[in-house]
Amino acid sequence: MNYMLQTVLSRKYKILLAGDVFQGMQHLKKNEAIELIIVDVDMNGDESWEFVQHVKSSWLYKRPLIVLSSDKAFSASEKASEAGADYFFQKPFSPIDLIKTIEALLQTKRIYSA
Repeated sequence: MNYMLQTVLSRKYKILLAGDVFQGMQHLKKNEAIELIIVDVDMNGDESWEFVQHVKSSWLYKRPLIVLSSDKAFSASEKASEAGADYFFQKPFSPIDLIKTIEALLQTKRIYSA
């Protein structure tokens, strides 16, 4: 998934990849320029969900967050919503839809930040 995200998004955005939630948290703490977070909850299971909840509940990390999951159950989408995710994509998904969603989330963030 990291390779796909890098391939699809690197033409338009600067991408920081994290192999686990610990690395992701380190990126967030060190780099205030991060504008959006994408979490593949399949990678680290419960730790990923805890990361999503932590980021979305903390005033320190006010950023749009997208959750990716291959879980076909409706519960994954519901869990993402409960955790505060701004958008949920079930794998496989359209990279074009992902880009459109990212653009919309970033545009909304910029409007409210101004």
